[in-house]
Amino acid sequence: MDEQHRKLIDLINTMYRVMRKDEGPEQIDTVLKEMSEYASGHLRDEEALLQENGYTDFDSHLALHKEYLIKMEELREEWDKDKTSGAQNIYTFLRQWWLGHIVEEDQKYGPFLTEKGVK
Repeated sequence: MDEQHRKLIDLINTMYRVMRKDEGPEQIDTVLKEMSEYASGHLRDEEALLQENGYTDFDSHLALHKEYLIKMEELREEWDKDKTSGAQNIYTFLRQWWLGHIVEEDQKYGPFLTEKGVK
């Protein structure tokens, strides 16, 4: 999970660099697609790991993931309508959500999985 988290942060940083250089909607589209695919895979992997190990707060964690997916869908629709503010809104959301999720929520299951013998 930690390796996947690092990859997600790298993708967010890539999004920032692309936006900062004003490389255009095509480049942003590419990063968004990669981010979306990677994030979806990560969430599935994380959910499977937590469920397999009987994480006691699984339902709550799953609800956070669903909220993320819904919000990303809304932001993608906004992006399709307005490439300028849409990109900034997506970047801001991704940065806040993933940093908050990794730092706060995912840290909650770390000790639980360690206790279960998961490395």
